[in-house]
Amino acid sequence: ARAREREDAANTKLAAVNAFVAELEEKLAKLNADFDQANKDKQEAIDAVDNGMRKLDLAKRLVNALASNGEMWDIAVAQMTADKELLVGDVLLASAFISYVGPFTKEFREILMATKFTPFLMKEFTAAVGEEGVPPISAAADPLKILTNATEIAVWNSQGLPADPVSSENGCIVCNSARWPLMIDPQLQGIRWIKSLESSPKRDLKIVRLTQADMLAKVSRALEVGTTILIENVGETIEAVLNPVVQRATVKRGSKRYMKLGDTEVEFNESFKLYLHTKLSNPHFPPEIQAETTLVNFMVTFGGLEDQLNALVVKKERPDLAKLSEKLVKQQNGYKIKMQKLEDDILYKLATAEGDITEDVNLIEGLEEAKRVANEIEIKAAKATDAQESIRVTSEKYRPVANRTALLFFVMSNLAKMHSYYIYSLAAFTKVFFRGIDLVSDRPEGEEEEEEEEEQRPPTPPPAEEGEEGEGEDGEEGEGEEGEGEGGDAEAPPEPEEEEEEEEEEEEGEA
Repeated sequence: ARAREREDAANTKLAAVNAFVAELEEKLAKLNADFDQANKDKQEAIDAVDNGMRKLDLAKRLVNALASNGEMWDIAVAQMTADKELLVGDVLLASAFISYVGPFTKEFREILMATKFTPFLMKEFTAAVGEEGVPPISAAADPLKILTNATEIAVWNSQGLPADPVSSENGCIVCNSARWPLMIDPQLQGIRWIKSLESSPKRDLKIVRLTQADMLAKVSRALEVGTTILIENVGETIEAVLNPVVQRATVKRGSKRYMKLGDTEVEFNESFKLYLHTKLSNPHFPPEIQAETTLVNFMVTFGGLEDQLNALVVKKERPDLAKLSEKLVKQQNGYKIKMQKLEDDILYKLATAEGDITEDVNLIEGLEEAKRVANEIEIKAAKATDAQESIRVTSEKYRPVANRTALLFFVMSNLAKMHSYYIYSLAAFTKVFFRGIDLVSDRPEGEEEEEEEEEQRPPTPPPAEEGEEGEGEDGEEGEGEEGEGEGGDAEAPPEPEEEEEEEEEEEEGEA
């Protein structure tokens, strides 16, 4: 019984101890849970701090990446906001420029824009809005700025379009006209650019002439596929079978458009392009051709030809400078194109970014890389500009030669007004010009100096007879007495006045 009591007491004590242990374990579990929660909160706080620091760093990098463009974009936005109010008049002026200015030379274009189109539109808009209103047209509107930009002009120049302003205007007209362009291009500068412009395999440029037997087949194929056709050496008339193509006379059947070409109907592809080219310098096209096409005068101007000839002279005399200049021009055009592409990429990434852009590491790294490349391009472009300036100073030394040569070319071109026999192409003229340089360059160095000395040297008197050598200074009377003998024949040259009279009579006879 005593043993049972001890057992019961031990069990009671064990139960109390177990209860106490359970209570302690419960407290320990609660403390562990609190500890784990504290560690979790601590880690979350550490992660939040790290995330905040990382976002702060990325935000700083983003701001630094966009800092150089921010001011420029602010200016651009302000300018675009102001231009938006003037867009109606500027676009109307650009439309008039494309429609009517193309056939004229530089002088007449300036007259039309400065004294006709701009004052007329300004007057009409002022009358419409009243004296207190603002006419919706720029005071000094430039069609080039409305129709294109420096990057696109740089692309055209890299494709072979001359860099003078008239050629840039022609490029704007060709690329923005709704009608097919008809290029007046006797010097073949425009057609050279078109061949490069449409040289991609996708465009599949085909060059045809109206006299070719397979001309209609090529045009029909291009209409269906949507490629480019260039008809060169067009005269003052175009065959009637091509009128539907020139007029864009299509018929809609269902969702497709068809065009009649000869006796057949061909499906018209919206990607089809047509370029017309003529070598005639002063063509007289009928009114329907002028109304259905956009005439573009690619005839070389005096200033443009002078610049081209100056470049040719430098290339002939200083090929090292010409090669370096050509390389720098290509670099500058490439820099402009790449800078525009980088800016477009930056704006596209910012516009398409989703969520918090400060957490987009790829976007920020891309912006930083774009900024780095832009800074490198800016430095290289500045160095290239300095190099081009030094080359320009050296090239200007050959400017008088280019000026006289350009003047000679236009004088020779005017001879064609007398007879078509005197028509000269720029390529043939350039060959003759180079030949003249070669003929001068091939002469020995001292030959010109010797000729100049001979021209400046006084004429030598005729050789004296043996009998006259002993007379000395006092032999004048003896010479006169012997004038009737053999020595007289040597001292009887024709008088200068008689020679001049004879030459005048011969010139009059030739006249």
